[in-house]
Amino acid sequence: MIFRKANQLDAERCLEIYDSVSNWEAINGKQSCWERGYYPTIETVQSALDCDDLYVLEDDIDGESVIVACGRINHDQPYYYKCFSWQVEVSDKEVLVLHTFAVDPKFQRLGYGKTFMSYYEKMAFEKGCKVLRLDTIILNQKSQAMYKKLGFQTLNQWEGDPNGVGWTLVFLGLEKLL
Repeated sequence: MIFRKANQLDAERCLEIYDSVSNWEAINGKQSCWERGYYPTIETVQSALDCDDLYVLEDDIDGESVIVACGRINHDQPYYYKCFSWQVEVSDKEVLVLHTFAVDPKFQRLGYGKTFMSYYEKMAFEKGCKVLRLDTIILNQKSQAMYKKLGFQTLNQWEGDPNGVGWTLVFLGLEKLL
């Protein structure tokens, strides 16, 4: 497996993963604040590429290198993170945040999420960060279970519409001290 920064050639595949998650949820029940055509979009992917903080996990599948997961990793804490009661107060440089993380539904439950998360944590150690942070909506039980197994603590809830798509959802703030 290869964990690396995404490049422009990966943009369509990352959007395909996000759309696959949205399509899966349309059939199996909403678990994220994502909606195909609204969020995340190709503009979301392009913004992450422009900021050079989009990452992918590739694996060899049937002799072909396939991106199985992607996510944005940076120090940017969304405005609503101020509503969460974090365990520690640290500067933005001491926090590594995971955004728009997804594993292609075709490849879920094969360890790719855990592998991506281990690279995320390793990156935080290498940058001298003291904490990992992320958020998910309260309906996303699958992701919450994985994050809990990986040592994240669920802290608080925030209700709102951070993507401006007209849906008010309940978000959970999750944190792991390093």
